Amino acid sequence: MLYRRLGRTDLQVSELSYGAARGATQEPKQFIATVHACLDAGLNLIDTATGYDNGDSERVLGEALVGHDDALIETKYCPYENYSPAAKYTGSPEALISSAEESLRRLRRDRLDILLGHGLRTLDTLDQFMNDGCYDALAKLKQQGKVRFIGISELSEADGTHQVLQRAVQTGAFDAVMLTLNFVLQTAADTVLPLCTQHDVGTVVMMPLNQASKQSGLVSVEAALECVRHHVSQGNLPDESPYADPALFDLLLPYSVPEAALRYVLAHDVTTCCVGTRSPERLAQNLQAVDPPYLDQARLARLRELFGGIERQVL
Repeated sequence: MLYRRLGRTDLQVSELSYGAARGATQEPKQFIATVHACLDAGLNLIDTATGYDNGDSERVLGEALVGHDDALIETKYCPYENYSPAAKYTGSPEALISSAEESLRRLRRDRLDILLGHGLRTLDTLDQFMNDGCYDALAKLKQQGKVRFIGISELSEADGTHQVLQRAVQTGAFDAVMLTLNFVLQTAADTVLPLCTQHDVGTVVMMPLNQASKQSGLVSVEAALECVRHHVSQGNLPDESPYADPALFDLLLPYSVPEAALRYVLAHDVTTCCVGTRSPERLAQNLQAVDPPYLDQARLARLRELFGGIERQVL
């Protein structure tokens, strides 16, 4: 496993990290086995959130990580009533602090490595978060030593051009951000990543497989073609060749679609690519992507030519 510096935190983070959003409730034994396989493979950052599996993600992670104090944990507080793009903002400093305390209890930790404001989706609600006491609560937790580093994540289906993160990074208020980057939503490469480099902010990439569904995620040729069809139907891509061509993704060979998608992310100036691996077997396949130079310039250029104009995420 190779490691990259997480911005000004100076944490050395594995190029692949583990996204623990699903599996803890339905398959807790496999979830724990996957966590242990990740640690054995050298992955040292695990991403979770209070809302994942209704808190079971954090709780089962706490069980899995007993004796693994060196593992880095990133969790989140969501200041909205749900994850819908149009959800009402409900953030408060009291709720944020309570959420962090619950995360510490479930994770069996006395300190969180990274705490993010979760899914900030409009400039107006970012302003609320920064001025209603929520950001001050984050900073207070850091001052108290309960949190090492603070940041925010975006909701890219509501903000495909990353307006929220562009403003947030430039405030200098955050140590790290979690952003969407994949080869069918490339906008962060031009809008966010240069700012993160300029301000020395760590970058955790989510959704490298878009939404990794079997129907329309970047998980297979068939699903990736269905993702393209969704973009065509919504006017994000033209209804013409090569987008209707069954051989559209032959340019990725000999890589599979998911391996090429991970390689695409790792070819950029990001810290880590967070993957929601559901089994040790799937992890073994993902590890094949950790092989510099990841994806060659010809493929990167062709993917940009094909999909670089998309500014909306389709899930």
